[in-house]
Amino acid sequence: MTPVISGKQGCVARVHKRGKRVKRVLILILAVTTLAAARDKKPKAQPGPYVFTSKASAQTLKVLIVQENLRAGYTLDADEQFQFRFSKPAQMPLIESVFVASSACPGMTTMKVWSYTLVELNGMTTVTVEPVWEYPDDYCKRQTQALIWSQREEIAAFQAMLDKASISTAPQ
Repeated sequence: MTPVISGKQGCVARVHKRGKRVKRVLILILAVTTLAAARDKKPKAQPGPYVFTSKASAQTLKVLIVQENLRAGYTLDADEQFQFRFSKPAQMPLIESVFVASSACPGMTTMKVWSYTLVELNGMTTVTVEPVWEYPDDYCKRQTQALIWSQREEIAAFQAMLDKASISTAPQ
């Protein structure tokens, strides 16, 4: 925008005031973007798998994990001795679902999937949790994308559940 300045004193003053407002707006935008950039430098949650440990037996932990997932509305899809998987239909977050064409594939829905592997060794059980999104691609083939478990409270609650299981099953 090029200001047109006429010979009148009032018009020059208006252009000068408008220039001050634009300058203030630009300074405000710069301050907001600087704060946003500083916020984005915080460590972000990483995609799984997530690994936890517990002193409880693998069998005890499996029972707890199955109960929790069923309570949360998930369906047990696969169940081997210490490898199991749960899923339920869910909507992917908008950022991650930009190119998902699930509505174009009849009978295929986007699923939130949690897979668990339990390994018991030397009195410790390692629990590996791998959450993913399963969705149909443009050709109606099933694709997966890592689901980032970013809720620190949920992660802490899961570890607390494992710790509580180890205390309740400890020899008295």
